Amino acid sequence: MSLPKITCLILMVMACALLFSTPSSAADDSQKGLGGFYIGVLAGYGTGSYTSAINNAVDHEPSGGLFGGKAGFSHVAGSLMVGIEGDVSYSAIDGEDTITLLDYKSDLSHDVTMLSTIRGRVGGVFGNAMVYGTAGVAFGRVDNAIRVTFHGLEVGSDTQTSSHTGWTAGVGLEYAASERISFGGEYLRVDMSPEEIVMDIGGYKATDKGDLNLNTFRFGLNIHF
Repeated sequence: MSLPKITCLILMVMACALLFSTPSSAADDSQKGLGGFYIGVLAGYGTGSYTSAINNAVDHEPSGGLFGGKAGFSHVAGSLMVGIEGDVSYSAIDGEDTITLLDYKSDLSHDVTMLSTIRGRVGGVFGNAMVYGTAGVAFGRVDNAIRVTFHGLEVGSDTQTSSHTGWTAGVGLEYAASERISFGGEYLRVDMSPEEIVMDIGGYKATDKGDLNLNTFRFGLNIHF
């Protein structure tokens, strides 16, 4: 499903849920500890694939941890929850490749240093627990590096940073430990659009187009206001 379709679907579901919600939802929010404004911290692990639309030899599986912060708002009406959440994470999701052509050896690295999302959330509330689906937009920053050698002697090297935008979707579970504290976990699929990268290797311009896709598993702790 494309990003515009996902965004429209989330907005339609949220609008319908707000339209049919009851006025008593503010009390529900306070009692359940799952609604209202909140801030929190998150930590997790991500893995996926990095491929090139230009060079088929570039194909590896970056992986690593991530941690960061988040903020959002949830509206609880009876057993229904609709909300929005934004987060930003420092990432150590790193990947490497080595390509050999004749006597030339190229060492490549593509390290995801930042990952951020803005998502809608729609779910069901069951006592102190909530199960939800989520989707929205994703942003990422990747540090790209290349070093080319010939019989062990360096021919050239370069580093470039690329910014990526795409979509994200997933599912999650959240539990209210008290009226102000909740914790939970979620899975997010992140699909970034390919971005062109131009590297300068000893005066030679090499163009690549990197495609990044990730599966992330995250745990979070929230404080509600």
